[in-house]
Amino acid sequence: RRYQLQVVQQPLRAAEFSNYPLSRLPVTPPVIVRLIISDASGNPVVPEAELPFLIAHLSLYSQDGLERVDLRSSPQGHTLYGNLVSSVEQLEDLQGNRGLFFIFPDVSIQWRGHYKLGITLLKIFE
Repeated sequence: RRYQLQVVQQPLRAAEFSNYPLSRLPVTPPVIVRLIISDASGNPVVPEAELPFLIAHLSLYSQDGLERVDLRSSPQGHTLYGNLVSSVEQLEDLQGNRGLFFIFPDVSIQWRGHYKLGITLLKIFE
């Protein structure tokens, strides 16, 4: 099988919450990613038995996308907060087509800056 992640919606701006976690606001609009699964011939498939084992993880990278910055432990490190893991959901897109989606509705960035978000698809062992 071939797995492809397609960003459907991504945030353009976020509010920094600095050292005040109770004032954090989620990025808007929330991150939405479509999962497209194809068989060896390139035909789309929905492997129902496999879906509960597929998750996506969100990470924060430097503006050039080369350095992962959400793992820094320094007080001035750029940190990503919120629900950083999403399970796959079968939903309809804006055109009414059924699809597989990962949604990250509650993600905040602690420090001001320019970043890229990275999404990793993971399969938990069955």
